[in-house]
Amino acid sequence: MSGEIVREWHFWLVSIATGAFMAFVYDVLRLFRRLVRHGRLAVDLEDILYWTACFALSFTLLYYGNNGVIRFAAVLGAAVGMLFYVVTAGRFFVRVSYLIIDKTIGSLLRLIARIFRFLRRLLRPVRRFVVTIYHKLRRFFRILFEKMRLTCAAKRHKIKLYGHAGLSDKEEETPDVRKKGKEKTRRTKDKTKNTRVSPSKK
Repeated sequence: MSGEIVREWHFWLVSIATGAFMAFVYDVLRLFRRLVRHGRLAVDLEDILYWTACFALSFTLLYYGNNGVIRFAAVLGAAVGMLFYVVTAGRFFVRVSYLIIDKTIGSLLRLIARIFRFLRRLLRPVRRFVVTIYHKLRRFFRILFEKMRLTCAAKRHKIKLYGHAGLSDKEEETPDVRKKGKEKTRRTKDKTKNTRVSPSKK
């Protein structure tokens, strides 16, 4: 058998393996979609990425195996590989893998979720108590700070009043004010002298 025929058989087998691998990757993607909920946009994006990767893989196969020339044998080999996988392992891969993951990891995750729900239900009174204490302390400190602020404001106001009173006392002690006070006392004395009746007139 010549080397050209051997090389063609190798290329054919690689094409079949590539097709089977593509089908297996898509089944893994389907399994992931069954385990994790997806929206329509996420599904579309995953399909675009999947077919982009398949195109890159096919181009690499043709580039290194057939110098970039697209041949019917390569396309047929990929199709045969996909069909072979779907008929054999693809029939039960997703279903069996989902059951195994659901019974092992899924059961463990559900058990952890139940434990967390039980603990949250158990700690709910403690949480309410802590929240109540927090609100009471917050209200207490807010009232305390408000009283301290009002007390400080009242003290500053009293200091200002005393300062104004001191200035008025100083103004009263000026010479002009003293002079006016002396004149008032002199006038009052003169008035008392004029109103006083002498003993000879009596």
